[in-house]
Amino acid sequence: MADLSSLISLWSNLAPYRNLVEMLKQGKTTQVFGLSGSLPSFLTAAAAQDLPGPCLVVTVGFQEARAFEAELSQFLPDAPIYLLPPRPHIVGEVQAHSHDWSLMRLEALTQAAHNPRAILIASVESCRQLVPPMSAEPLTVQVGQQTSLEDVVQHLTDLGYRREGEATEQGVYAVRGGLVDVFVPGGPAYRMEWFDDEIDSLRVFDVESQKTVEMVPNTRIGPASEMLITTEQRQRGMDRIAREADLLIRNLESMGQFDTAQKARERVGRWLGDLADGRLFAGVERFGQAFQNLKPITQVFSRKPLVVFHDLPRIGEALLGRDADDREERLRRLERGDFLPVEAETVLDHDQFFSRIKGYGELSLSLMPHNRRESELHLNLTGRPAPRMHGQAELLKAEILRLRKSRMRVGLVLRDDEALRVMQSQLLDMGIACREGLGERGEVGLLTGHLGHGFILSELSLALLGETELSGREPKNTPKRSGREKKQTVRLGDLRPGDYVVHITHGIGRYLGIKTLTIQDQHKDYLHVQYAGQDTLYVPTDQLGLIQKYIGVEGQEPKLSKMGGQEWSRVKDKVRASVREMAEELIRLYAIRESRPGFGFVPDTPWQREFEAAFGYDETEDQLRSIDDIKRDMEKPRPMDRLLCGDVGYGKTEVAFRSAFKAIMSGKQVAFLVPTTLLADQHYTTAKARFSGFPVVVDVLSRFRTGKQQRDIIERLGKGQIDLIIGTHRLLGKDVKFSDLGLLIVDEEHRFGVAHKERIKEIRANIDVLTLSATPIPRTLHMAMAGVRDMSLIETPPLDRLPVETVVAEFDEDLVREAIRRELDRGGQVFYVQNRILAIDQTVSRLMKMFPDAAIGVVHGRMDETRIEDVMARFVEQEYDILVATSIIESGLDIPNANTLIVEDADKLGLAQLYQLRGRVGRSARLAYAYFTYKRDKVLSPPAEKRLEAIREFTELGAGYQIALRDLEIRGAGNLLGAEQHGFIASVGFDLYTQLLAEAVRELKGEAVPTVIEPQIDIAVDAYLPDLFINVPSVKVELYKRLVSCKNLDEIEELAEEIEDRFGPMPSPVTRLLQLSRVRVMAKELKIGQLSHKNDRIVITTLPQTPMGADVIRILAHHYPGRLIPSPGKAPELGVKLPVRHTTEQALDVAEDILLMMKEALSGMKQESG
Repeated sequence: MADLSSLISLWSNLAPYRNLVEMLKQGKTTQVFGLSGSLPSFLTAAAAQDLPGPCLVVTVGFQEARAFEAELSQFLPDAPIYLLPPRPHIVGEVQAHSHDWSLMRLEALTQAAHNPRAILIASVESCRQLVPPMSAEPLTVQVGQQTSLEDVVQHLTDLGYRREGEATEQGVYAVRGGLVDVFVPGGPAYRMEWFDDEIDSLRVFDVESQKTVEMVPNTRIGPASEMLITTEQRQRGMDRIAREADLLIRNLESMGQFDTAQKARERVGRWLGDLADGRLFAGVERFGQAFQNLKPITQVFSRKPLVVFHDLPRIGEALLGRDADDREERLRRLERGDFLPVEAETVLDHDQFFSRIKGYGELSLSLMPHNRRESELHLNLTGRPAPRMHGQAELLKAEILRLRKSRMRVGLVLRDDEALRVMQSQLLDMGIACREGLGERGEVGLLTGHLGHGFILSELSLALLGETELSGREPKNTPKRSGREKKQTVRLGDLRPGDYVVHITHGIGRYLGIKTLTIQDQHKDYLHVQYAGQDTLYVPTDQLGLIQKYIGVEGQEPKLSKMGGQEWSRVKDKVRASVREMAEELIRLYAIRESRPGFGFVPDTPWQREFEAAFGYDETEDQLRSIDDIKRDMEKPRPMDRLLCGDVGYGKTEVAFRSAFKAIMSGKQVAFLVPTTLLADQHYTTAKARFSGFPVVVDVLSRFRTGKQQRDIIERLGKGQIDLIIGTHRLLGKDVKFSDLGLLIVDEEHRFGVAHKERIKEIRANIDVLTLSATPIPRTLHMAMAGVRDMSLIETPPLDRLPVETVVAEFDEDLVREAIRRELDRGGQVFYVQNRILAIDQTVSRLMKMFPDAAIGVVHGRMDETRIEDVMARFVEQEYDILVATSIIESGLDIPNANTLIVEDADKLGLAQLYQLRGRVGRSARLAYAYFTYKRDKVLSPPAEKRLEAIREFTELGAGYQIALRDLEIRGAGNLLGAEQHGFIASVGFDLYTQLLAEAVRELKGEAVPTVIEPQIDIAVDAYLPDLFINVPSVKVELYKRLVSCKNLDEIEELAEEIEDRFGPMPSPVTRLLQLSRVRVMAKELKIGQLSHKNDRIVITTLPQTPMGADVIRILAHHYPGRLIPSPGKAPELGVKLPVRHTTEQALDVAEDILLMMKEALSGMKQESG
């Protein structure tokens, strides 16, 4: 299938373009005018391909840089294109932090320094910031290379990598025996294994599973940090900072500003202390020139790049604007003693920018001619925007015929093959011939790709129309997909000392750590668990199946159980009775629904396919799976009742719209019920745009409509003149009658009142129902309820979200003032969260003093719902600049213009709340900031500190994200199961709760609940994971848990291979541990009660169901002649005598052999009978 890259060759036929390339090859300065739509990126793609070196593209702002990168990647899909974001913004002592952001910068700078064909796209702000030289030599390793492990570790340290117990985070390495794991920023992760001083193997491993993915012969490992400084450079920087700070403090004191001087002295003291201890404090980059000789971005490249200026006049204006901002900011910071002269040396002003951003050849691109630069070549093209069709077939036909008449090559750019096929059939219906790929002059060609904005360029006889022109929808900059799906799980291995655990028999305890104990000369690992009244339990690692991590309701500390009492049994019985009752109700409702006749909707029509192809973005796999689930349900002749879960912005609305369209195509009406007027309005606006171009009538019923309008809408609904009605609980009114309602979509059902829920029940009796929920549901709960509740989960985050720059800091008025001022200066809005209602007035008056011209709105839970909606509506309409609110900020609302969030007393909020609050910003292409503050000089409690640390490090791979997700899931579970279940979840922990629910559901459905036999193995060998082999306790716990969970020999073998892969050759205690696991698995399979080493024999204690027939005895007697010892009396035992002199290890070998023979004998018998 032809894509946009196939168009690049068109330029080579144009003589003025060939002349331009020759001039650039000679390093000349050139200008091209008349570039409309996506023409600048199209021309840049051709020049970058035809010139031999690297390229730097400079845009006005970051949004423009992102758009340019998205377009350029379409024209050059295989080129090394990188986006360079600006350095994080620093206010006072704090730095906005985003791990993803830092990685993006590091990757771009590293590629520029080492890839001779790298293309960097950067905004003015990124380019005016001077950067370190990036001269650190990457680490090159290859199999067979002679180098010591110590030398490699030193090189990694010099490259800025941090040593940890496990390499699970980017920029970290771990050493275990003769193995070194290193996780390169941006991936992949490498595992190096040594034999003496030779690298014996090099492999890429998966960070989540820690397993090898592939063997590689060699690799280059780049730096882990942008700023790498030597000891000498560190000292030089400290000296200069101390010198300048000393002068600043003396000046402040001479002006009588003693408090400001003292604050400055303390601040600089902390910085110098960090540097002396070998740490780089947050925001050290602004003093970069004190440590190193910083360079302009063009000097970082491995060879001089072609410099492309996209819209030079606006770039010049942006530079002058930044210069003015810098002057104002420096004055403010000088007044508060927070500016050192060296900081001015880390950025270029307007004049320095144009004299120092020099490459080899310069290309200035713009729409209108200008004389900003002296140029040796001016090329005037006649590009103009392509006309917009807004989805109207007649307009498209007329435009295509006109372009063909002008002998243009017409290219229609569709986002994928499905959209291309739909367009093909539309053109055939119009009587227009077309072909795949770009045709000759006067022909219509179809291409796949994402074109930002179409254009017509007569010099190439080319007219390109993209999504924007064909449908009227603006395109979305979809970033490149990461190669690996992110799993979101909380493993038992995430256990940390101090966490709560649930033991099936003994109840809730506190995990204190893993201990190796020696009992009767046998070494073994145990989990140390503390219970109420200082009772202690040591749980052997082979009984880890009885223990789960306690996950309860956020903010509620569980009560420790008392060992030996009846209390825990009573709690479990109570929960068991509750879940059984709930399961009975669910099964009853499910049976009623299954037996009730419904309407089978028609299979997808051609219009359905057209509607889906018109969606402007790439669907995630979860979205597609959910759509298939819903369509399958809708086509069945029984009422659908499906729950669709996924976080805000994960694409549930599109899934709902597709379901609605399917119902409308079958002649049915659809009602979309939402909890608030504002949401109804937003959904209505989205639906109007999404259904445009199709014969679907959409309307909205809410209090924003006048009485007359409401009566008119209700009348039209009754006559069947409205296909899709979106509305609040007003839709549930007794006066609302439908002509033929077929599908009800309910958004956030748990937010409706009891009376409204009852009315929803009445309406839904015989129609299809799709319920949407923004709080995710745990997968375990999903599985437990399989067959009693139809659910679809969307867990994949949207692809276009920018990371949110996150600050965690003590509350500081200067910090707040600066953060709000920056947002208001760029025309944005601010969320200000003050969760104490009594303190809101004080907060508002403080903000009014800071920003007398700003409009400030207030919402909190004690206000009337109508008033809250009115304030929120005005905020959405940008009538308010700052919204001061409690944490009730409307979760479903999309406010793309609000991109700064400030939270006071963030330490008092739960992690899930912090996560959801942060999700309010960063909903557009603009960079967003979140400031989580706590009271000055407050000593944080360990849990609060842990929560804030987790939110600071929030990345999709981080444990903080997983825990927050789990907190949210439990909230989701409460929404789904009902609030009364919260107490039961808290009393036994979430995992045990879902286990009990699953058992109740299986039992009530008549499925056999198998009785699990846990054989007791008593053979006293040293079988454990020594600290010298695995030195991370949480990893040990995870591996023990997985060993206990193995169900067959293949799984144990697979785990053994993984352990050797991750940790190297296994010592004897580890091989014995695996052998014991094999014995346990076989004993379980053979239904053996106990297997013991007693003095001179191995004793097998059988159960009634143990397959110990005559054939098995005969085979054992044959292998152990004269050594079988029958049971004394009627005891169900069989003994096998061991040699007189034997070790416990030999006893274990014999036990394994016995079980293997029994297994083989049984499988032989099964084959004969079969």
